[in-house]
Amino acid sequence: MKGLLCNTTAKTNEEYRQVVKVRMYRFLCLGFIGSITLAIALLAEFYWKLDVNEHMLGVYTGVGAGLLAASIALWIKNKRLLGNEEKLKESRISNADERIQEISSRAFKMAAIVMLVAMYAVALIGGLFYPVLVEMLLAIISVFAFTYVVAYFAYSKRM
Repeated sequence: MKGLLCNTTAKTNEEYRQVVKVRMYRFLCLGFIGSITLAIALLAEFYWKLDVNEHMLGVYTGVGAGLLAASIALWIKNKRLLGNEEKLKESRISNADERIQEISSRAFKMAAIVMLVAMYAVALIGGLFYPVLVEMLLAIISVFAFTYVVAYFAYSKRM
């Protein structure tokens, strides 16, 4: 997962320090999302007394707690990285490796293709039993395709 989460083009430790700080901010946002998810699940169960399936409450609680815990752990890891100049340099060099970036790019493309094919197959087969499933999955595929086209044109003008 190194390339997906960490690749960079920073040439100096100061540039990379800024990259790590932005990454830490993103982890704080991810932790906030996890906290909100966890809070909503707990409020639904104990305060609002909603009749929510126990399995779904477990899923929401687990996802929220997992996001919160992962974001805290990664934030601490990056904070410690900022305090050690030698480890910062090692991390910058390993994350700026062109080979890692190419592997990440190819892996992401393959994962996107497999995800789209799987969603399409589930929409077609699952739609026989749950018609709403077709609409939702095809809407998600459409959002993905639309986002890709917009991002492609936006990045092509920038670069």
